[in-house]
Amino acid sequence: MRELFIPETKNPPAKVKDLGIISLVMEGAGVFNAKSGEIILLPIGRSTLNSISEDLAEALLEKNGIQHIDCSASDESVNSLAERYVREYGDKALSWMVISGRKLKLWGWASTEEDVKMKTAMAADTIRSIMERYIPDFGYLLEVSSGTINKMAGVCSTTKGSLYELEGLTCPGSGYYYHDDSAFIYATEPVNSDQEEEEVKDVHTPGAHTITLLCEQLGLDPKQTLKAMLYTVILPDGKKTLLFAMIRGDKNISINKLAAYVDSKFKGASFRKAENGEIVSSFGEVAGFCGPIGVPDGVQMVADKSLVGSKNLVVGGNRPDYHRTGCCWDRDFKPDVADLLQFEESMLCPESGTPLTPVQLRKICTVECYGSEMRGEPVLSSRDREGEHKWPYRWKAEVSLESLILSFYEKKEKRINDAIFNDK
Repeated sequence: MRELFIPETKNPPAKVKDLGIISLVMEGAGVFNAKSGEIILLPIGRSTLNSISEDLAEALLEKNGIQHIDCSASDESVNSLAERYVREYGDKALSWMVISGRKLKLWGWASTEEDVKMKTAMAADTIRSIMERYIPDFGYLLEVSSGTINKMAGVCSTTKGSLYELEGLTCPGSGYYYHDDSAFIYATEPVNSDQEEEEVKDVHTPGAHTITLLCEQLGLDPKQTLKAMLYTVILPDGKKTLLFAMIRGDKNISINKLAAYVDSKFKGASFRKAENGEIVSSFGEVAGFCGPIGVPDGVQMVADKSLVGSKNLVVGGNRPDYHRTGCCWDRDFKPDVADLLQFEESMLCPESGTPLTPVQLRKICTVECYGSEMRGEPVLSSRDREGEHKWPYRWKAEVSLESLILSFYEKKEKRINDAIFNDK
């Protein structure tokens, strides 16, 4: 009679902090090679991982119609497959999945942005439905990333020193996860929306070159102010332009989100903080007092969504030691709008209003969609008697099965406790 080899271990692996690895080893499901960092699955561990991955693949086939294939798991192979069969089978031949190298990879195409968003959301929901069976605190981070329409990272909580680890934030009230560059998709009330628009007035504010000093001097709440930052954008041809980025005074700008905006506006450009000489050449000697009224021609302006519709903001006066009151969106300034908000510890959760707290997260999967041309990829197309058909949007997903099995073993005790609690 065949039996799975399950070696008994009383002592945890030395110098390992990952609770998933510790549980995996102590239950005889695997071995960890500390020198190479390799996780070797023993029969029981391999059997467990196969069972989970089969559940996931079957659900994706049943609910999403994603066909399981066997190939090199490269974009080139799957693109070739799609081009070959889309001529004969159209939309039925537009989504595939491959398991290779402890990763489950998924690909799909769509004809419209609305369709690709829907298919991405459906795939993410299917992945979540299976993950939650094995990992009780699985959730998604919504990310802002250059060259994407939507991007999500599937994560769960873990401990410091775990594999596939990233810094994050969590809401004790809602259980939602965030990180510094999470997408802000929530509606916000514009500042002073219930007030009548005031006239713009210059106010002498000597030495108030920071939001803190300005608020102390004028007795303001920081959210009634506008925070401005100046950057230099270096275009692919070497030319430079100033970028005036702004956000509500009680918030901070995410550099990664700003990078996504710069890439969408100036494809292939880079940027850095503007040097004093570059600021002086456009604005004059106004460091610490820059504002959105009367910005010189040629300066690109972008504002975080938190400023849209705001009234009677206090802004820089574009001259030393002066600010302006009564600045209103649309009437006095109307720049490009982008999500620039940086999530930070103690910020209120947009869902529950509870302060966010730090958490270590383990990244398990990513799900994203984008336009093929956004990344310089060829558009999938075919021609038949009815003419040419195009699928210019793509979605992708990748599940790290190694991260998944580690999370499975790390959360085993929690699953057991939850099951006992639910049975009572």
